[in-house]
Amino acid sequence: MSRPDLNLLVALDVLLAEGSVFRAAKRLLLSPSAMSRTLARLRETMGDPLLVRAGRGLVPTPRALELRGRIGQLVQDAEAMLRPAEE
Repeated sequence: MSRPDLNLLVALDVLLAEGSVFRAAKRLLLSPSAMSRTLARLRETMGDPLLVRAGRGLVPTPRALELRGRIGQLVQDAEAMLRPAEE
């Protein structure tokens, strides 16, 4: 079994925060098409649409809402672990 791409968690965290593929792409310094492909990978991996179109934006599905806080905390914890050690 292959390992999951943990970068997808960062992407999902930003997508949920921004509610927009375009804004999430800008924040992660990606093209909108690359961010759209990342969302497609997330949807396939997680078996849920995660974000669905509503008017001009995207709204989270119940599954995405359930995961939002956990993903945010997980990303923050990972970033803290990767910071240089303080002397």
